[in-house]
Amino acid sequence: MPDIQWITDPDVLKALTHPLRRRIFRLLVQLGPATITVLAEHTGADPGQLSFHVRELAKRGFVEEVPELARDRRERWWRAVRGPRGWSSHFSDDPAAQAVADTADQLMVAEEFERLHAYKAAKDSFGPDWIEAAFASDSHFRLNPAELSQLTSELVDVLRRWSDVGGVDSARQDSRRDDGRESVFLFLHAFPERP
Repeated sequence: MPDIQWITDPDVLKALTHPLRRRIFRLLVQLGPATITVLAEHTGADPGQLSFHVRELAKRGFVEEVPELARDRRERWWRAVRGPRGWSSHFSDDPAAQAVADTADQLMVAEEFERLHAYKAAKDSFGPDWIEAAFASDSHFRLNPAELSQLTSELVDVLRRWSDVGGVDSARQDSRRDDGRESVFLFLHAFPERP
């Protein structure tokens, strides 16, 4: 897993505040490279609309074209640009930039919980091995900022190791279909909380 790419340009971050763009990006992460036709099958969106939003994501560095997969000059394949990204609402003194970052944060958290609810509703379709392997946990600590930073660093190290095994940054991403793997979504939040 490469180092986090920090987004400091609100216009770049604004691309992720559009629901269809977030869905396109997530599908390209989950499926690997895809054409507009494949994205249309998964979203039900109009191919022209999808093409526009894919190009907008490409302009901002979230997706890229994969010309080597095209069978002819008309076919266009797209993939998610690899690597983790992060942002902070404090990257700018500009209230408009802070609002974009706050909106992106709120949308991301809401989507994380929507995805959790979707899994809970469909978990029986995955079978007992997957149900037993999935987990949920909450933990409570009393830490200072330096200790929380150290905990975060250690967790990122674990995620880096697992990214080498089956992450979107692994060599397996573009060639995995029948290897027994599923797309696995992991989200963690660690923050101070007052009773």
